[in-house]
Amino acid sequence: MELSLLREFIVLSQTLNYTKAAEILHLTQPTLSKHIVAMEKELGCSLLERDRRRVELTESGNVFAAAALQMVDTYDDAKQRIHDIQTLTPLKVNGIMSDSAIASITSIAATFLDTEGEAPASYNSLNDTNYLEQLVEGDADILLAYAELDKLDNLGLAYIPLIRSPFVAMVSMDSPLASMKSVTMDDLRSYRFVKFADGYSLSGWTNIERVCQEHGYTPRTRAVLGRTYMNYCAIPLGVEDVMILQASMPQLRYLSDFSRVTVLPVTDDDAAFRLYAVYKKDNYERVRPALDAYTRARKIILNHGKGGTLVDSE
Repeated sequence: MELSLLREFIVLSQTLNYTKAAEILHLTQPTLSKHIVAMEKELGCSLLERDRRRVELTESGNVFAAAALQMVDTYDDAKQRIHDIQTLTPLKVNGIMSDSAIASITSIAATFLDTEGEAPASYNSLNDTNYLEQLVEGDADILLAYAELDKLDNLGLAYIPLIRSPFVAMVSMDSPLASMKSVTMDDLRSYRFVKFADGYSLSGWTNIERVCQEHGYTPRTRAVLGRTYMNYCAIPLGVEDVMILQASMPQLRYLSDFSRVTVLPVTDDDAAFRLYAVYKKDNYERVRPALDAYTRARKIILNHGKGGTLVDSE
């Protein structure tokens, strides 16, 4: 028997008035009467005695009213306990935590989630190349990462956009490019791209390689091992090397004070790292409050002019 029918019978057993009960339940009186008849047919007994002046519960009706109250209370209690568990259990969010725009979004979002009594988020950095599997296997609830969007649907995944950070090209002061104020992807065609061989960077490298291919070439590469996100600037660059980085990296503005490199904006509209909040479609209800908080935080950054080219619409 449906829970909604039990709730209808409980209201009627308490009011003993079809008209009043129908009003409380926002039903028509004939609809309520039809539902009661269906319950009596299913139970094989009369639940109510009704004449022109009054409605009374039968002996079976009294038994069923008590049982219905217990069943509904048990269900409501279980539902609340499940909600409390989900609210108290942090969401597992893995991703690129070193990005300054991501740090701003997640910190603002944390305030929203706390104020609204939603589940908090526990953040961990990406530590392997098969990061989408973390979502598929249930090892993460949300992934903040670069992603090849055409692969997500087949994996049962969906996404919302978070940031768009334009490319900058870091080159040696001895490079022919060093005298330029900006470059295009075509200007970089003959140069050798530094490719960091770790999970964090490989996810971004896919983005770089795709942009190069959209400009008609596959980049030559120089593999570099042993990188952490703090020491990009410590990698020595040859005259033909170019390192593609995010314009949002705060340390880039200080390079001229301590390093023989220069950083050039890449002016093509498509030359940007795009980072998304990716989640499993069938886990949407659990992650929805966090996704909403990220979206609201993103808008705040834009409205204050702090995001600029770091965070914008797709």
